[in-house]
Amino acid sequence: MSTDPVVVSPGQRVTLKVEKLANGGAGFAMIDKMPVFITGALPGQKVEAVITKKRETFFEAKVEKVLMRSRDEIPARCPHVGTCGGCTWQQLQYNKQIQYKEDIVRETIEHLTPVDAAVRRTLPGRVLKIIPSPQVFYYRNKLELSFGFERMRVEQHAAEKEGAKPQRIHFDEGPGIGFHQPGQWATILPIQECHLYDEQLSALLADVKRFMADTRLPVYNPKTHRGMLRTLLLRRGVHTDEQMICFIVQARKKELEPLFQKFLSFAGRPSLKSLLVVEHFGLNDKPDAPKVHTLLGEPFIHERLFDLTFRISPFSFFQTNTLGTEKLYAAIAAAADLSQRDTVLDAYCGMGTIGQYLARFCEKVVGVESHPSAIDDALQSAGQNRIGNITFYKGKAEQVLHQQLKPGGKYAFSTIVVDPPRVGLHPDALAAIITHRPQKIVYVSCNPATFARDLGELLKNGYELRTIQPVDMFPHTAHIELVASLQKK
Repeated sequence: MSTDPVVVSPGQRVTLKVEKLANGGAGFAMIDKMPVFITGALPGQKVEAVITKKRETFFEAKVEKVLMRSRDEIPARCPHVGTCGGCTWQQLQYNKQIQYKEDIVRETIEHLTPVDAAVRRTLPGRVLKIIPSPQVFYYRNKLELSFGFERMRVEQHAAEKEGAKPQRIHFDEGPGIGFHQPGQWATILPIQECHLYDEQLSALLADVKRFMADTRLPVYNPKTHRGMLRTLLLRRGVHTDEQMICFIVQARKKELEPLFQKFLSFAGRPSLKSLLVVEHFGLNDKPDAPKVHTLLGEPFIHERLFDLTFRISPFSFFQTNTLGTEKLYAAIAAAADLSQRDTVLDAYCGMGTIGQYLARFCEKVVGVESHPSAIDDALQSAGQNRIGNITFYKGKAEQVLHQQLKPGGKYAFSTIVVDPPRVGLHPDALAAIITHRPQKIVYVSCNPATFARDLGELLKNGYELRTIQPVDMFPHTAHIELVASLQKK
């Protein structure tokens, strides 16, 4: 325990011994009986940290200096560790990473599930041993980068007219491509290499850098909203070796057409199956209604999971760890424990990958998804895979379950599988699932905290937790995937 005084305030330096890792990736320590969550700290380290925020029940801090290394610490492979914000734990041995993730799941459900304390204490015993990722490095099949500037200098000039505001002029310095560092949305950190992304994507990135040097197309400035090249999306089918290059640009078709020949300089790559240029004029990074120009191949690539083939459009969700996804889906099938009499609802189904895999084990699968392009991909893939016992509904889960698929309607779901975003289930969707009263619920979560919240409602409404299977889909990061199996009492 630290000998620093109990009364501390933001800006104060403290010396702490890091005990463990917390949900979200921060190191955990104590000042007297107050928890401290320390960004950039690893278990076993002794650190000098600066308090950044004081909350009602805990402090937040960041590492200034490591005074004593952890015995589990190893050299990082990547020169960008600690600066780009991608790898939280690359300096920690992998077997320790997954052990802490397993512990985090247990602690999160025990402390955050809103049920009686006696019930909470039983929940950690339901957590199974974590399934590790088949690949520890180079596992990501998608790379998203931003075009931008390493530095952005601002000068304030006096107003030309009396009474007008001074004019701020932005000077861009160092155009390139890279990641936005945490809290640095206006500038980018140029990336030379990344040890998380598929090695073939690194080769594509090298080609993009040469393209930038040769064409000198203007890079987008998020301060002035001028420039053309905005973001870059690279995808690769690990099992198919099909590759996609997608440029998201601020330009209309009439401006782009004279430049299409420049973009076609990538056409010689044998595995390149999709070369796209997408118009985007919005303020956010991702286009809401993208206008896609296909310069080469098709506006999608294919990937295989098990014996199934899926079509992946540029903005469709597909798990980024292909080999890990097969482990995850096997865990989902084990948790569902289906028979040929079961009718399954696959809510938040995305491209329908989970439902198409489960279709072989049951009588019928019904998928629900709100994104039109994902439904298009799901329908095409189901047809290509010759799956005749799956149906898709387009719309938000909370609306479809209260309207087209309300209880007592066309389908009586014996099993409901949900894979919601990080915010968890929409309250109306959760209420509809409970109203359907399926025998089994399989909850796939990428956020143990929101899962714990939803778990509490399910436990209060007649379900019991059977198992929670953690799966590591994202080595060297704090992200945790889990598969929970619940049974109606």
